[in-house]
Amino acid sequence: MDQHLENKICLITGATNGIGEESAKELNKMGAEIIFIARNEEKGNKLKEQLLKDSGREATMIIADLSSQDQVKKAAEQFLSLDKPLDILLNNAGIMNRERNETVDGLEEVFSVNHLAYFTFTLMLSEKLKQTERSRVINVASGAHQFVKNMNFDDLQSKENYKPMQVYGQSKLANILFTKALSTKLSDFGVTVNCLHPGFVSTGIGSNNNKTLWTVLMFLAKPFARKTDKGAETSIYLCSSPEVENISGEYFVDCKIEKISEAAKSTEQSESLWRISTELTGIDLN
Repeated sequence: MDQHLENKICLITGATNGIGEESAKELNKMGAEIIFIARNEEKGNKLKEQLLKDSGREATMIIADLSSQDQVKKAAEQFLSLDKPLDILLNNAGIMNRERNETVDGLEEVFSVNHLAYFTFTLMLSEKLKQTERSRVINVASGAHQFVKNMNFDDLQSKENYKPMQVYGQSKLANILFTKALSTKLSDFGVTVNCLHPGFVSTGIGSNNNKTLWTVLMFLAKPFARKTDKGAETSIYLCSSPEVENISGEYFVDCKIEKISEAAKSTEQSESLWRISTELTGIDLN
């Protein structure tokens, strides 16, 4: 068994199902110590049992609902209280809603979970990432970022016009813009930051949506929905491969650097998103 991640600490959000769960299992088998964020304690305990069975190593679970900024911050603080290095941060949690929902903070839920949770969680852990040699941040984005031409900063909370795929696509565009900005800001500290499109994987992320939306989602499947282990391959690759230890600020598909939309390349939009995200969360890099 490949153990080249032995003694590496890997922190994963959205690890109790889909590609997050598959990533946790494989990275655990590679020798990494897994610490994961779970909203559902029962699912989290099942994952802990499986990881222990697979490797003989005890994983650590942190309970948090990532739609709440307060809980995101407390989850980061709980990790920091463990006083461990942070070699790999895999921001994987994501949602898709057919109808507009607001979080306890009064924010549109998809944007909050898919982008602001990544933003807050990662920035609160940034000093730990800087202190850990050759640390990596991996953000799970999506090819759905191409469904929107630009970030709609005039209606970022989608109050005026809620179209599910556009809202989801905008949150994934935000993931890429955040990846590129963070990569630049952490480049002097030896921290790499990359993102990826996992392909369309049948994980239940949009199971509460209607048939029309699901048909559009199938566009991302080439030519059919991937199995979870295939969908997790690029996440696992970016977390573990020596081939990418000096690559940062890129978007990967099938373990290869892929082109992104013009909007995703925009420094202006990236800077605007960073400023607004800081205003909404009260968090910024030191």
